[in-house]
Amino acid sequence: LKRIVKLQLEPGQLISENQMAGEYGVSRSVIRTAFARLQQMGLIEIYPQRGTYVSQMDLHLIEDILVLRTAVEKEVVYEMFTSLGVEDRKALVKRLEENLVEQEKCSNEQNYFGKFPRLDTEFHKIMIGGVGRYALVDMLGDIMWHLGRWRSFDVMFASRIKELIAEHRAIVEALEQENLALTQERIALHLQTITPIKDQALAQYPSYFKLD
Repeated sequence: LKRIVKLQLEPGQLISENQMAGEYGVSRSVIRTAFARLQQMGLIEIYPQRGTYVSQMDLHLIEDILVLRTAVEKEVVYEMFTSLGVEDRKALVKRLEENLVEQEKCSNEQNYFGKFPRLDTEFHKIMIGGVGRYALVDMLGDIMWHLGRWRSFDVMFASRIKELIAEHRAIVEALEQENLALTQERIALHLQTITPIKDQALAQYPSYFKLD
């Protein structure tokens, strides 16, 4: 699963039970069970007599997931301003600032496999968990792995870690300004990542994507 999400197994790549059993040192029955689960999650496709392939990325699905994730985080921001007191909000912002200090140390990472992904996830957990809404993210379940794979591609394709850190900083600055609308706007800008690179990504990596 993690190799698919990290693009170490590329979208469209042919894989086999024998290959994976050898690489992981387990029986084919174990791999068969894992393949069945990955197929259920939509991360591999099994074609009788043809083979098993890592699924291509479905940008329509990812766009839909991003809409849901954006809705969750904009609601979280609304609750931060309407449900938390000023002091609690300041404490939450302080935690975000501390997280950003650690993110800055990762600004030269070139892909999404180093320390930054943990800090990125933690940043959003601080916000969402700060108003007790992380169950909303958990409800998205397995589809979040598709979003994780897109994030791996997005960061690799455009070397975006410095940009992501800057976007996180802009969100925190809007919170510090006590500006609800601006914070929501910057959250949406941060999460809607497909449009800016879609055409170029499709042109350079056509085998990675499910075409209409």
